[in-house]
Amino acid sequence: MLPGMTPLEEILATIRQLPLPERLRLIERAAIEAAEDTPKPAAVAERGRALTVDEFLAARLTPPAGVGPASLQDIELAIAEGARGRGSL
Repeated sequence: MLPGMTPLEEILATIRQLPLPERLRLIERAAIEAAEDTPKPAAVAERGRALTVDEFLAARLTPPAGVGPASLQDIELAIAEGARGRGSL
């Protein structure tokens, strides 16, 4: 190590001596390795495969827990009440 330089400053000085294409490759490789070393959130780590389009859309149409399914009659009644101004809002 050179006198008066921190290890980081010495690394940066060495990197600056490289030709630009080599510097860019080094930065890209460092970013990839850092991403691989970064812990993933549990939701991301547990996901084994990607959803199909049908599975994705079905998941969006499935009511959340605690909400019962709505029939076509329920939906039409809610629309009619809203049009008459008798909605729950």
